[in-house]
Amino acid sequence: MKFLWVFFSGLLLAACNNGDSNMTNTQSHIEIELHDKIENIVQSTPLEISQECLSELDLCWYKFKRSANEKDLPTVTVKNSSTSLTIEKATSFTMVIDKKIGDTIENVDITVRGLPDNSPHEKQKDFIYDLLKKIKSAGWKHYFYPGDPRISGSEIGKIPSPDDVLGHLVSSHPWLDPDYELDIDRWLKIESFYNWYFYNDGVYLTFKAWRRDSKDTPDKTGTYLLSMEFLSERDFWSSGFTKDEEKARWKELLPAQLKRDHDARIAAENNARAAGIEIDENYKDPVIKAIQ
Repeated sequence: MKFLWVFFSGLLLAACNNGDSNMTNTQSHIEIELHDKIENIVQSTPLEISQECLSELDLCWYKFKRSANEKDLPTVTVKNSSTSLTIEKATSFTMVIDKKIGDTIENVDITVRGLPDNSPHEKQKDFIYDLLKKIKSAGWKHYFYPGDPRISGSEIGKIPSPDDVLGHLVSSHPWLDPDYELDIDRWLKIESFYNWYFYNDGVYLTFKAWRRDSKDTPDKTGTYLLSMEFLSERDFWSSGFTKDEEKARWKELLPAQLKRDHDARIAAENNARAAGIEIDENYKDPVIKAIQ
């Protein structure tokens, strides 16, 4: 936990807004097209992107970073297929390239400047839900992890815990259904981490918020770190395997894992139905193109 605190504290120094500094920059705009070659992005952007590589792992990180106190922060537009999502006031982004696979962009993480430190939780919540609406309007759909029960936010009154559903631990929890806004009481019952999951034509997006309550008025104000992670099918599904040998064989191993997930979902949904919780039968898992 100490490591996490130091890690996120460092990110907060870079990503949270404590007010405008005297530094001024010309606002820039970068377009990142998923599955495009990394060199095309690096050559076309007006931003200064650094490169760090680990030759023994064949991994390279292409990074941009600025202080959140700067007045003019860049806008990032992430394109996927026929859709695009424009993200304003980005304080950093990282594109990871696995040279063993190729040189295309399959993994992008963007940090967004939010409200000033120690703003009211209610205003922070409103700011985040405005971003969620923007993601949805850009064509991204709510995604359920395959082992999780398909329970929408309309059922949160029947689910007292923000961590599990009737004892079944879930990632895509009904309290964090992007189509339903939480009241402030439930919002604050979530300890620190908020994750909303989306899908769009072979790409998975996780919108993440991390909350640190103020020391003086923890129930009233806080500081939030906001980021968006975009993963291709390959990076999303291979990340579920821990060993390098398994990651390389993810297409071969995935069907068996999906079968286990499906069984877990069926069991959780049966328990939920028995407790009077409605299942979203209209939700269908997106097609995984690589194993179709």
